Amino acid sequence: MQKWVSVLWPSFIMSALATVVVFVFLDPAQLALSGGPALTTLGYYSVTFLFLWATTAATTLIAHFFQRPPESFNPD
Repeated sequence: MQKWVSVLWPSFIMSALATVVVFVFLDPAQLALSGGPALTTLGYYSVTFLFLWATTAATTLIAHFFQRPPESFNPD
């Protein structure tokens, strides 16, 4: 359980910050008008946040995986 919390919590924080940064520069209403998917503003925020959370969780999980000692990869 601690492994999953140590992966998901930092990725949650970073994806929340990244979502804020993305939507400082992009307006969801203009995305819908310029031919983007027909989502509400909340839909754009949600999809972006979930995509960024999955991406940062994957990178955090990879970093957590490579922090294991070498003996755990090739036990003799």
